[in-house]
Amino acid sequence: MNNRGLISIIVPCYNVERYVEQCIRSLMNQTFKDLEIIPIDDGSSDNTPQILDRLAAEDSRIKVIHKQNAGVSAARNSGLDVATGEYVVFVDGDDFLAPDYMDYMQMLAKKDDADFVLTKNWFTRAGQPQVAKDRIETITPAKAAALLISLRVIVGSHNKMYRKSFLDEHQLRFSTKLFYGEGLNFILKAAQLANCVTTGERMVYYYRRNNEASATTKYNISKYRNGEKALEKIESELIIKNDEIMLMMGLHKSVFCLGALSQTYAHNLQQEHVEDCKHWRAVIKKHLPTLLVSGKVSFYRKAMLLGGLMLPNVICKLDMRRRKRIAQNSVS
Repeated sequence: MNNRGLISIIVPCYNVERYVEQCIRSLMNQTFKDLEIIPIDDGSSDNTPQILDRLAAEDSRIKVIHKQNAGVSAARNSGLDVATGEYVVFVDGDDFLAPDYMDYMQMLAKKDDADFVLTKNWFTRAGQPQVAKDRIETITPAKAAALLISLRVIVGSHNKMYRKSFLDEHQLRFSTKLFYGEGLNFILKAAQLANCVTTGERMVYYYRRNNEASATTKYNISKYRNGEKALEKIESELIIKNDEIMLMMGLHKSVFCLGALSQTYAHNLQQEHVEDCKHWRAVIKKHLPTLLVSGKVSFYRKAMLLGGLMLPNVICKLDMRRRKRIAQNSVS
């Protein structure tokens, strides 16, 4: 049986020696103390394992798992298999938390006894101010699914909290077969199966965006090809398919293809991948008419998608500047 009140924190770690101590100490220093901290060393080749073991010697709440490298999904699943808390939280090994993260998330969960809670905002920039006013609401599974697909919140499993018995009841685990989108797949299933989802606005998660070793910062054509296949699989497995969810799925696919197009141009590989670029444009063209007339899609998204079709070189340069600015101003 799960320990009522205990929160299990699962931290997949792979070669994050520069960041992992800050991450784990942010968990150790939570104002909510009833924690089970489960770092998963996913076969790291740097000093990550030694750092984790040293921290575990300081705090009995830390239970390190060392395993052969099998990817982030398998690492998170390993944590879920041993977690005993009433609730589960996922934190990436190169990110860190505000001291009140657990208190805030538990407050959201207790408000309407939700299976799944999240906050819509997170710290990404150095010196970023806290939101002026928190807005807490409980929404339906359909509304939650549309929100998660919309790119309004972090796509991954972090910045959220889940009831452990709910995950076990529905056998919710991370797919080890998806090259991309394993987090989106997990949270979408959780949202659609939950009794309800409670959301807040307060920022309590520090999302690092200057880690150049991260897989998200490297160009890899197979990442985009397999990523699109993953999105198709995610769409095919949707439990709820209403107009808003399908609109947001079209937006998500289009933004993904725009990113693939932009990065291909940024690396001057558009001639090498002519057919891929042609396909990504076709996906954007397919969804753009519906997106342009929708009041649920921001003007910014509409302008970027339209610009990506008409002036890919310009959008590429703007995207490169945006990425550079993000990295320079990232939390550290």
